[in-house]
Amino acid sequence: MSKKKTGIGSSIQAERRRLLIDATISAISEHGLPKLTLTKIADIAGLSAGSVNFHFASKDALLLATLTDLAQEFEHRILTALEIAGPNPAHQLLAIFEASLDPDICEPRKTAVWFAFTTEARSRADYQRICGGQDEKIFTITLQLCDEIIHQGNKQGLMHPRAMASAVKRLIDEIGEELLYTGQGYDRDDARFMYLAFLASVFPWAYELPATPGAGAARLATADKSLRIVRADKNQLDALGKLFDLYRQFYKQNADPVLARKFMGDNLKKQRSVLFMALDNTGKALGFTQLYPGWCSVSTSPIWVLYDLFVDPSARQRGVGRALMDAAEKMARKTKACRIDLETAVDNYNAQALYESLGYQREMDFYKYSLALRRDGVGKAG
Repeated sequence: MSKKKTGIGSSIQAERRRLLIDATISAISEHGLPKLTLTKIADIAGLSAGSVNFHFASKDALLLATLTDLAQEFEHRILTALEIAGPNPAHQLLAIFEASLDPDICEPRKTAVWFAFTTEARSRADYQRICGGQDEKIFTITLQLCDEIIHQGNKQGLMHPRAMASAVKRLIDEIGEELLYTGQGYDRDDARFMYLAFLASVFPWAYELPATPGAGAARLATADKSLRIVRADKNQLDALGKLFDLYRQFYKQNADPVLARKFMGDNLKKQRSVLFMALDNTGKALGFTQLYPGWCSVSTSPIWVLYDLFVDPSARQRGVGRALMDAAEKMARKTKACRIDLETAVDNYNAQALYESLGYQREMDFYKYSLALRRDGVGKAG
Protein backbone atom coordinates (compact mmCIF):
# COMPACT_ATOMS: atom_id res chain seq x y z
CA MET A 1 0.00 0.00 0.00
CA SER A 2 2.80 2.39 0.91
CA LYS A 3 4.52 1.71 -2.41
CA LYS A 4 1.39 2.77 -4.28
CA LYS A 5 1.25 6.07 -2.40
CA THR A 6 4.92 6.65 -3.10
CA GLY A 7 4.32 6.07 -6.81
CA ILE A 8 1.45 8.54 -6.87
CA GLY A 9 3.54 11.08 -4.95
CA SER A 10 6.42 10.70 -7.41
CA SER A 11 4.08 11.22 -10.33
CA ILE A 12 2.65 14.40 -8.80
CA GLN A 13 6.11 15.66 -7.95
CA ALA A 14 7.34 15.11 -11.51
CA GLU A 15 4.28 16.89 -12.89
CA ARG A 16 4.80 19.88 -10.61
CA ARG A 17 8.47 20.10 -11.54
CA ARG A 18 7.41 20.14 -15.18
CA LEU A 19 4.80 22.82 -14.39
CA LEU A 20 7.40 24.98 -12.62
CA ILE A 21 9.90 24.67 -15.47
CA ASP A 22 7.23 25.72 -17.96
CA ALA A 23 6.24 28.62 -15.69
CA THR A 24 9.91 29.64 -15.51
CA ILE A 25 10.09 29.74 -19.30
CA SER A 26 7.02 32.02 -19.38
CA ALA A 27 8.37 34.22 -16.57
CA ILE A 28 11.78 34.71 -18.19
CA SER A 29 10.14 35.44 -21.54
CA GLU A 30 7.89 38.06 -19.91
CA HIS A 31 10.20 39.65 -17.32
CA GLY A 32 13.75 38.71 -18.34
CA LEU A 33 16.36 37.06 -16.13
CA PRO A 34 17.35 40.16 -14.08
CA LYS A 35 13.77 40.79 -12.84
CA LEU A 36 12.87 37.14 -12.32
CA THR A 37 11.62 36.12 -8.86
CA LEU A 38 10.28 32.88 -7.43
CA THR A 39 7.04 34.69 -6.60
CA LYS A 40 6.48 35.52 -10.27
CA ILE A 41 7.19 31.92 -11.25
CA ALA A 42 4.84 30.58 -8.56
CA ASP A 43 2.06 32.94 -9.66
CA ILE A 44 2.28 31.74 -13.26
CA ALA A 45 2.35 28.10 -12.12
CA GLY A 46 -0.59 28.64 -9.78
CA LEU A 47 1.44 27.34 -6.82
CA SER A 48 2.71 28.86 -3.61
CA ALA A 49 6.26 30.20 -3.32
CA GLY A 50 6.89 27.57 -0.64
CA SER A 51 6.06 24.76 -3.04
CA VAL A 52 8.74 26.06 -5.41
CA ASN A 53 11.34 25.64 -2.66
CA PHE A 54 10.02 22.13 -1.99
CA HIS A 55 10.83 21.03 -5.55
CA PHE A 56 13.96 23.15 -6.13
CA ALA A 57 16.53 24.12 -3.52
CA SER A 58 16.96 27.63 -4.90
CA LYS A 59 16.12 29.93 -7.80
CA ASP A 60 19.48 29.05 -9.36
CA ALA A 61 18.63 25.35 -9.18
CA LEU A 62 15.32 26.00 -10.95
CA LEU A 63 17.04 28.09 -13.64
CA LEU A 64 19.64 25.40 -14.27
CA ALA A 65 16.91 22.76 -14.49
CA THR A 66 15.02 24.94 -17.00
CA LEU A 67 18.11 25.52 -19.16
CA THR A 68 19.02 21.83 -19.04
CA ASP A 69 15.49 20.86 -20.03
CA LEU A 70 15.54 23.19 -23.05
CA ALA A 71 18.97 21.94 -24.13
CA GLN A 72 17.95 18.28 -23.84
CA GLU A 73 14.70 18.86 -25.73
CA PHE A 74 16.54 20.58 -28.57
CA GLU A 75 19.26 17.92 -28.73
CA HIS A 76 16.69 15.12 -28.76
CA ARG A 77 14.79 16.81 -31.59
CA ILE A 78 17.97 17.29 -33.63
CA LEU A 79 19.16 13.69 -33.17
CA THR A 80 15.72 12.28 -33.95
CA ALA A 81 15.47 14.40 -37.12
CA LEU A 82 18.92 13.23 -38.23
CA GLU A 83 17.94 9.60 -37.74
CA ILE A 84 14.72 10.05 -39.70
CA ALA A 85 16.59 11.82 -42.51
CA GLY A 86 18.69 8.73 -43.18
CA PRO A 87 22.38 8.47 -44.15
CA ASN A 88 22.42 11.15 -46.88
CA PRO A 89 24.43 14.11 -45.48
CA ALA A 90 22.51 16.61 -47.62
CA HIS A 91 19.22 15.38 -46.15
CA GLN A 92 20.69 15.49 -42.66
CA LEU A 93 21.93 19.07 -43.05
CA LEU A 94 18.41 20.09 -44.02
CA ALA A 95 17.03 18.08 -41.10
CA ILE A 96 19.08 20.19 -38.67
CA PHE A 97 17.42 23.31 -40.01
CA GLU A 98 13.93 21.80 -39.97
CA ALA A 99 14.39 20.63 -36.37
CA SER A 100 15.77 24.04 -35.36
CA LEU A 101 12.73 25.72 -36.85
CA ASP A 102 10.23 23.24 -35.41
CA PRO A 103 7.36 25.28 -33.89
CA ASP A 104 7.58 23.32 -30.62
CA ILE A 105 11.28 24.09 -30.28
CA CYS A 106 11.45 27.69 -31.47
CA GLU A 107 8.18 29.02 -30.10
CA PRO A 108 8.72 32.68 -29.00
CA ARG A 109 8.93 31.89 -25.27
CA LYS A 110 11.63 29.25 -25.63
CA THR A 111 13.58 31.31 -28.14
CA ALA A 112 13.58 34.30 -25.77
CA VAL A 113 14.70 32.15 -22.85
CA TRP A 114 17.52 30.50 -24.79
CA PHE A 115 18.90 33.87 -25.90
CA ALA A 116 18.58 35.20 -22.35
CA PHE A 117 20.63 32.32 -20.98
CA THR A 118 23.14 32.59 -23.83
CA THR A 119 23.73 36.25 -22.95
CA GLU A 120 24.18 35.45 -19.27
CA ALA A 121 26.51 32.57 -20.12
CA ARG A 122 29.34 35.04 -20.69
CA SER A 123 29.60 35.55 -16.94
CA ARG A 124 28.24 32.22 -15.66
CA ALA A 125 30.36 29.08 -15.98
CA ASP A 126 27.39 26.78 -15.35
CA TYR A 127 25.32 28.43 -18.09
CA GLN A 128 28.31 28.35 -20.42
CA ARG A 129 28.77 24.66 -19.78
CA ILE A 130 25.23 23.92 -20.94
CA CYS A 131 24.86 26.50 -23.73
CA GLY A 132 28.41 26.10 -25.01
CA GLY A 133 28.24 22.33 -24.81
CA GLN A 134 25.03 22.31 -26.81
CA ASP A 135 26.47 24.57 -29.51
CA GLU A 136 29.62 22.46 -29.72
CA LYS A 137 27.66 19.23 -30.22
CA ILE A 138 25.53 20.66 -33.03
CA PHE A 139 28.49 22.36 -34.68
CA THR A 140 30.50 19.12 -34.66
CA ILE A 141 27.65 17.34 -36.43
CA THR A 142 27.26 20.21 -38.93
CA LEU A 143 31.00 20.21 -39.63
CA GLN A 144 31.00 16.48 -40.35
CA LEU A 145 28.03 16.80 -42.72
CA CYS A 146 29.58 19.72 -44.61
CA ASP A 147 32.80 17.73 -44.96
CA GLU A 148 30.91 14.74 -46.39
CA ILE A 149 28.99 16.94 -48.86
CA ILE A 150 32.24 18.58 -50.00
CA HIS A 151 33.77 15.15 -50.59
CA GLN A 152 30.69 14.08 -52.57
CA GLY A 153 31.27 17.02 -54.89
CA ASN A 154 35.03 16.37 -55.07
CA LYS A 155 35.64 19.92 -53.82
CA GLN A 156 38.32 19.11 -51.25
CA GLY A 157 40.95 21.83 -51.33
CA LEU A 158 38.47 24.26 -52.91
CA MET A 159 36.07 24.54 -49.98
CA HIS A 160 36.80 24.58 -46.26
CA PRO A 161 34.31 22.46 -44.24
CA ARG A 162 34.74 24.51 -41.05
CA ALA A 163 34.03 27.73 -42.92
CA MET A 164 30.91 26.20 -44.48
CA ALA A 165 29.73 24.80 -41.14
CA SER A 166 30.23 28.20 -39.51
CA ALA A 167 28.16 29.85 -42.23
CA VAL A 168 25.37 27.29 -41.82
CA LYS A 169 25.35 27.76 -38.05
CA ARG A 170 25.32 31.53 -38.33
CA LEU A 171 22.42 31.48 -40.79
CA ILE A 172 20.36 29.28 -38.46
CA ASP A 173 21.24 31.54 -35.51
CA GLU A 174 20.17 34.64 -37.46
CA ILE A 175 16.86 33.00 -38.34
CA GLY A 176 16.37 32.24 -34.65
CA GLU A 177 17.05 35.88 -33.76
CA GLU A 178 14.58 37.09 -36.38
CA LEU A 179 11.96 34.71 -34.99
CA LEU A 180 12.59 36.13 -31.51
CA TYR A 181 11.84 39.68 -32.63
CA THR A 182 9.03 38.83 -35.05
CA GLY A 183 7.16 36.31 -32.87
CA GLN A 184 4.14 34.39 -34.14
CA GLY A 185 4.06 36.34 -37.42
CA TYR A 186 7.42 34.95 -38.53
CA ASP A 187 7.38 33.61 -42.08
CA ARG A 188 8.84 30.11 -41.79
CA ASP A 189 8.35 29.42 -45.49
CA ASP A 190 10.58 32.39 -46.34
CA ALA A 191 13.18 31.22 -43.82
CA ARG A 192 13.12 27.75 -45.38
CA PHE A 193 13.53 29.32 -48.84
CA MET A 194 16.56 31.36 -47.69
CA TYR A 195 18.22 28.31 -46.14
CA LEU A 196 17.63 26.11 -49.19
CA ALA A 197 18.78 28.89 -51.52
CA PHE A 198 21.99 29.24 -49.51
CA LEU A 199 22.69 25.51 -49.55
CA ALA A 200 21.96 25.29 -53.28
CA SER A 201 24.33 28.20 -53.90
CA VAL A 202 27.28 26.68 -52.05
CA PHE A 203 26.52 22.97 -52.64
CA PRO A 204 24.84 22.95 -56.11
CA TRP A 205 25.64 19.25 -56.63
CA ALA A 206 23.63 18.33 -53.54
CA TYR A 207 20.66 20.75 -53.64
CA GLU A 208 18.37 22.36 -56.20
CA LEU A 209 17.71 26.09 -56.07
CA PRO A 210 14.12 26.52 -54.77
CA ALA A 211 11.52 28.54 -56.61
CA THR A 212 11.15 32.09 -55.34
CA PRO A 213 8.06 32.37 -53.09
CA GLY A 214 5.24 34.11 -54.90
CA ALA A 215 6.97 33.93 -58.28
CA GLY A 216 5.24 32.68 -61.40
CA ALA A 217 1.61 32.71 -62.50
CA ALA A 218 -1.27 34.07 -60.45
CA ARG A 219 -2.67 31.96 -57.66
CA LEU A 220 -5.85 30.02 -58.19
CA ALA A 221 -8.73 29.85 -55.72
CA THR A 222 -12.14 28.28 -55.39
CA ALA A 223 -13.50 31.57 -54.06
CA ASP A 224 -13.17 33.36 -57.42
CA LYS A 225 -13.99 30.17 -59.39
CA SER A 226 -10.58 30.12 -61.05
CA LEU A 227 -10.22 26.69 -59.44
CA ARG A 228 -12.66 23.85 -58.83
CA ILE A 229 -12.15 20.78 -56.65
CA VAL A 230 -14.41 17.90 -57.67
CA ARG A 231 -14.95 14.32 -56.54
CA ALA A 232 -13.53 12.37 -59.47
CA ASP A 233 -15.71 9.90 -61.37
CA LYS A 234 -15.51 7.98 -64.63
CA ASN A 235 -16.05 11.19 -66.62
CA GLN A 236 -12.60 12.42 -65.54
CA LEU A 237 -10.85 9.08 -66.04
CA ASP A 238 -8.79 10.11 -69.07
CA ALA A 239 -7.37 13.21 -67.40
CA LEU A 240 -6.96 11.35 -64.11
CA GLY A 241 -5.00 8.58 -65.79
CA LYS A 242 -2.60 11.09 -67.37
CA LEU A 243 -1.97 12.81 -64.03
CA PHE A 244 -1.46 9.49 -62.27
CA ASP A 245 1.05 8.42 -64.92
CA LEU A 246 3.03 11.66 -64.35
CA TYR A 247 2.83 11.05 -60.61
CA ARG A 248 4.32 7.57 -60.96
CA GLN A 249 7.10 8.93 -63.16
CA PHE A 250 7.94 11.40 -60.37
CA TYR A 251 8.63 8.32 -58.24
CA LYS A 252 11.00 6.87 -60.87
CA GLN A 253 8.49 4.54 -62.54
CA ASN A 254 8.44 4.10 -66.31
CA ALA A 255 5.71 5.90 -68.20
CA ASP A 256 2.73 3.56 -68.61
CA PRO A 257 -0.48 5.46 -69.42
CA VAL A 258 -2.44 2.23 -70.00
CA LEU A 259 -1.58 0.88 -66.55
CA ALA A 260 -2.25 4.27 -64.94
CA ARG A 261 -5.70 4.59 -66.52
CA LYS A 262 -6.65 1.01 -65.65
CA PHE A 263 -5.56 1.35 -62.01
CA MET A 264 -7.51 4.56 -61.50
CA GLY A 265 -10.49 3.12 -63.36
CA ASP A 266 -10.51 0.07 -61.08
CA ASN A 267 -10.31 2.28 -57.99
CA LEU A 268 -13.29 4.31 -59.14
CA LYS A 269 -15.34 1.30 -60.24
CA LYS A 270 -14.67 -0.76 -57.10
CA GLN A 271 -14.78 2.30 -54.80
CA ARG A 272 -11.43 1.37 -53.31
CA SER A 273 -10.49 4.99 -52.75
CA VAL A 274 -11.76 8.55 -52.76
CA LEU A 275 -10.30 10.78 -55.46
CA PHE A 276 -10.43 14.57 -55.75
CA MET A 277 -9.35 16.47 -58.84
CA ALA A 278 -8.41 20.12 -59.30
CA LEU A 279 -9.72 21.81 -62.46
CA ASP A 280 -9.16 25.34 -63.72
CA ASN A 281 -11.98 27.49 -65.11
CA THR A 282 -11.56 25.89 -68.54
CA GLY A 283 -11.91 22.37 -67.14
CA LYS A 284 -8.22 21.50 -67.47
CA ALA A 285 -7.05 18.97 -64.88
CA LEU A 286 -4.29 20.43 -62.68
CA GLY A 287 -3.84 17.82 -59.97
CA PHE A 288 -5.38 15.12 -57.83
CA THR A 289 -5.27 13.53 -54.40
CA GLN A 290 -6.24 9.97 -53.51
CA LEU A 291 -7.25 8.68 -50.08
CA TYR A 292 -7.79 5.12 -48.88
CA PRO A 293 -10.05 4.25 -45.93
CA GLY A 294 -8.74 2.53 -42.83
CA TRP A 295 -9.32 2.09 -39.11
CA CYS A 296 -7.45 2.97 -35.95
CA SER A 297 -7.72 0.09 -33.47
CA VAL A 298 -6.68 2.21 -30.49
CA SER A 299 -9.34 4.89 -30.95
CA THR A 300 -11.75 2.42 -32.62
CA SER A 301 -12.40 5.10 -35.23
CA PRO A 302 -12.07 5.39 -39.00
CA ILE A 303 -9.01 7.05 -40.51
CA TRP A 304 -8.01 8.07 -44.01
CA VAL A 305 -4.62 7.50 -45.60
CA LEU A 306 -3.77 10.29 -48.00
CA TYR A 307 -1.60 8.15 -50.22
CA ASP A 308 -1.20 10.30 -53.32
CA LEU A 309 -1.01 14.03 -53.96
CA PHE A 310 0.15 15.41 -57.29
CA VAL A 311 0.01 18.81 -58.97
CA ASP A 312 1.02 19.33 -62.58
CA PRO A 313 4.36 21.20 -62.66
CA SER A 314 2.75 24.08 -64.59
CA ALA A 315 0.28 24.68 -61.76
CA ARG A 316 2.57 24.42 -58.74
CA GLN A 317 2.95 27.22 -56.19
CA ARG A 318 -0.52 28.48 -57.13
CA GLY A 319 -2.64 27.08 -54.32
CA VAL A 320 -3.75 23.86 -56.04
CA GLY A 321 -2.18 21.45 -53.57
CA ARG A 322 -3.62 23.35 -50.62
CA ALA A 323 -7.11 23.30 -52.14
CA LEU A 324 -6.88 19.53 -52.68
CA MET A 325 -5.73 19.03 -49.10
CA ASP A 326 -8.61 21.18 -47.83
CA ALA A 327 -11.10 19.03 -49.76
CA ALA A 328 -9.56 15.87 -48.29
CA GLU A 329 -9.85 17.27 -44.76
CA LYS A 330 -13.48 18.26 -45.24
CA MET A 331 -14.32 14.77 -46.49
CA ALA A 332 -12.50 13.13 -43.57
CA ARG A 333 -14.32 15.28 -41.03
CA LYS A 334 -17.64 14.55 -42.69
CA THR A 335 -17.02 10.81 -42.36
CA LYS A 336 -16.18 11.22 -38.63
CA ALA A 337 -12.60 10.04 -39.14
CA CYS A 338 -10.22 10.65 -36.24
CA ARG A 339 -7.23 11.61 -38.40
CA ILE A 340 -5.55 11.66 -41.80
CA ASP A 341 -2.18 9.90 -42.22
CA LEU A 342 0.32 10.56 -44.99
CA GLU A 343 3.97 10.09 -45.90
CA THR A 344 6.32 12.04 -48.12
CA ALA A 345 9.93 11.88 -49.18
CA VAL A 346 12.45 13.26 -46.67
CA ASP A 347 13.71 15.70 -49.32
CA ASN A 348 10.28 16.87 -50.55
CA TYR A 349 10.50 20.11 -48.59
CA ASN A 350 7.79 21.97 -50.48
CA ALA A 351 5.28 19.25 -49.60
CA GLN A 352 6.47 19.19 -45.99
CA ALA A 353 5.99 22.95 -45.72
CA LEU A 354 2.45 22.63 -47.11
CA TYR A 355 1.48 19.84 -44.71
CA GLU A 356 2.87 21.62 -41.67
CA SER A 357 1.14 24.88 -42.61
CA LEU A 358 -2.14 22.94 -42.62
CA GLY A 359 -1.58 21.60 -39.12
CA TYR A 360 -0.13 18.18 -39.93
CA GLN A 361 2.48 17.10 -37.39
CA ARG A 362 5.59 15.15 -38.25
CA GLU A 363 5.75 11.82 -36.40
CA MET A 364 8.77 11.79 -34.12
CA ASP A 365 7.93 9.00 -31.67
CA PHE A 366 7.39 5.98 -33.94
CA TYR A 367 9.33 4.20 -36.65
CA LYS A 368 7.68 3.11 -39.88
CA TYR A 369 8.50 -0.38 -41.14
CA SER A 370 7.68 -1.98 -44.47
CA LEU A 371 8.04 -5.52 -45.76
CA ALA A 372 8.45 -5.48 -49.53
CA LEU A 373 6.38 -8.28 -51.09
CA ARG A 374 6.39 -6.93 -54.65
CA ARG A 375 9.22 -5.13 -56.41
CA ASP A 376 7.04 -2.94 -58.61
CA GLY A 377 4.93 -1.24 -55.93
CA VAL A 378 5.48 2.44 -55.20
CA GLY A 379 3.50 5.31 -53.81
CA LYS A 380 3.82 8.24 -51.45
CA ALA A 381 1.92 11.40 -50.74
CA GLY A 382 3.83 13.82 -52.93
